[in-house]
Amino acid sequence: MGRIEKEEYIIGSISLLSNKFSQFGDSIHDDITYKQWFLLLMISKMDEGEKNLNSIAEFVGTTRQNVKKIVSQLEDKKYLKVRQSRTDGRALEVELAPKAKKYFEKNYEMTSKKTDKLFSKLDDSKLDDLVVDLTRLMECFED
Repeated sequence: MGRIEKEEYIIGSISLLSNKFSQFGDSIHDDITYKQWFLLLMISKMDEGEKNLNSIAEFVGTTRQNVKKIVSQLEDKKYLKVRQSRTDGRALEVELAPKAKKYFEKNYEMTSKKTDKLFSKLDDSKLDDLVVDLTRLMECFED
């Protein structure tokens, strides 16, 4: 397989994996979709301080419009609180609601077990290699 074919294979595989991760995530969580869960997780990983739609979109690597849509869905389900920013009247401030924090506490162990099972065919060394390779691939988008 030549370089072009390998690159095409990698892009195709990542696209297929993205779909499989969505299916996997949707099967774990009853109340929220994989994309909603992922956004909640990313918001929980952000530094303390004001989190607005723009900063969340930048952190997640998507558009403000995509974030706004999912944030609205999560606000309707009471997982997020959204209000006008205290420092910028044009921005919307987002924070995890108590329901989201309870959700993470309640589902942490179950999610960890399913994730461990998902990666069970990779030993620690292979996981380390995958982390390095994915990090390098992500860096390619920064050029």
